[in-house]
Amino acid sequence: MSKKNDGRLSRRSFTTGLAASVVTTPFLTGLLTQISRAQGNKKTLRFVIMFTGNGQLPGHWLPKGGEKNFKLSPVLQPLEAHRKKLLLLHGLQGKDGHSGGMSESLTGWPARTGDGVAEKGPSIDQFLAARFRGSTPLSSLELGVFPANEANDQICYSATGLPVPAIGSPRGAFDRLFGVTNGNSTRAKRMRAQQASVLDHTAKELQSINRQLGSDARLLLDEQLTLVREKEKALAKPFVPRQCDPPSAPTSRMGLKATWKAQHDNIIGAFRCGVTRVATLRAGGWGGIESGKYDEIGVPTGHHEAAHAGPGAHLLKINVFHAEQFAYLLNQLDATKEGEGTMLDSTVAIWINELGLGDFNHHSRSDVHVVLAGGKRAGMRNGSFQKLANADYQDFLFSLIALMGISDVSKFGDHGSKVIPQIFA
Repeated sequence: MSKKNDGRLSRRSFTTGLAASVVTTPFLTGLLTQISRAQGNKKTLRFVIMFTGNGQLPGHWLPKGGEKNFKLSPVLQPLEAHRKKLLLLHGLQGKDGHSGGMSESLTGWPARTGDGVAEKGPSIDQFLAARFRGSTPLSSLELGVFPANEANDQICYSATGLPVPAIGSPRGAFDRLFGVTNGNSTRAKRMRAQQASVLDHTAKELQSINRQLGSDARLLLDEQLTLVREKEKALAKPFVPRQCDPPSAPTSRMGLKATWKAQHDNIIGAFRCGVTRVATLRAGGWGGIESGKYDEIGVPTGHHEAAHAGPGAHLLKINVFHAEQFAYLLNQLDATKEGEGTMLDSTVAIWINELGLGDFNHHSRSDVHVVLAGGKRAGMRNGSFQKLANADYQDFLFSLIALMGISDVSKFGDHGSKVIPQIFA
């Protein structure tokens, strides 16, 4: 087996193994400078992304009217209550389609092979998680609604290109999140000692296989060892449980609607309790959620099949349902008072897709569309509909970093380096 193949095999193994169980959050190494964040109102910003697949038909998604007097389209109609806090963009130029679009969506590094795995990392959520590290118990949260955790279905990546899989179980995510709140210090100390013992054993196991791996696999192994050491340092600090009112624990088995709501409730609760400031939620994989899951909303087919069928009631109903889920997230964030505004005002919330606007069968990212919401304290241009003149999608990711108050970065992804002014007030 070649070193390249050895590294690729290791990447898939780590995706469903250590990355999902031992490691809490990826550690950003070597690519970025130390924390240098803007002060003032931006110091408490949060960041959340909801991902759905398969693009959108222009007639279903595109608003009508101008920058300020736009009328929301059928798909976006569920967001009407938040129109003054929306920023709608289209015209961004991305690379490739489906799996290539997945890999580029948050990293700016589209896959250059057929496997759909991002060439490099980090994804923007993990970049921000590293910048916020230490300010919350968890650096980031990666959730999914029936996520397809294949190698080509990922959107979150560590700095070395290791996919960070989504947690598909709302109850599993809940237990992870709220195990750091309202805790008993004596019990927490005992559990932390047990975790430290497990990590020590894990580190020895990882070191023992180092010589058996190729160079690519060793790079991933080094990252895992770094993560273990970071976790050990965190466990050595005194445990001070955060006191808050978490949401009700989800049940173990739920359908589409209940699962999506519970995952959004996990994110909302994590933000309210200060457990994390960075979260992503991915619906399915690059083909969306498969057949049988949309029965609850009267759609007997999967998202991918409905998109291939073209304009029709099933595709419209699926995407309206997705918008309703994003609206629920915005509703809850906006209902939480924070300072002189709401939690939504200090949260940059984004709904993205791996394809652009157009006939689904073209599988193109030539007109990528994005819904942003909130972000008032970040200086986002709210209440606006913007048609961008062929702006590069990677410049959009770079602009989000600037929006979050980070100014010491000159490039993100393969070539993102320009700020898109239409994003800013």
